[in-house]
Amino acid sequence: MREWSAQPPSLPFAVLDVETTGLSPARDRVIEIAVVRCAPDGSFIDEWSTLVDPGRDPGPTHIHGISAADLNGAPTFEDIAEELRERLAGSMVAAHNLSFDAGFLAAEFQRAGSATPDQPAVCTLQLARYVLKDNEGYSLAACAAALGIDHPNAHRALPDTRVTASVLAAMINILHPPSDQDALPFG
Repeated sequence: MREWSAQPPSLPFAVLDVETTGLSPARDRVIEIAVVRCAPDGSFIDEWSTLVDPGRDPGPTHIHGISAADLNGAPTFEDIAEELRERLAGSMVAAHNLSFDAGFLAAEFQRAGSATPDQPAVCTLQLARYVLKDNEGYSLAACAAALGIDHPNAHRALPDTRVTASVLAAMINILHPPSDQDALPFG
């Protein structure tokens, strides 16, 4: 994925988040993924999420709340790879701590025998370090709080993705103050 420049967006966003069995893309696996797609003006297009069978223990259930029983019958990454690719196509990918999510997606696409999508991307964590430079922290929760955005059900992919979309829109509005007609109404 290619990093985004600081110009106002012209592509729709595909905001994503993954929950994983651990921290290493080489050893650990994706167990949940969500994508929220929004138009460049911030209007909601759709959202999608799925649990993913990692073929192993789900890892730190105390963090993500996903148990082995939850994953029973879930599709594998290989099963959902093409749908995920279609949901990301033609969009600017956004994620909070993009390198984490992108690293896991690259590893999963490789395991599935498929090329990783190559498209523009923006990391809301990196953007927050610039836009919210005096903030006490840059976790998704800290950024959301600084911008007055609620963050319910942290560490599940779809709620985190919705919050990331709202954080991204708020920071773009700070960088590129909209007129009343082109505001980004995320969240």
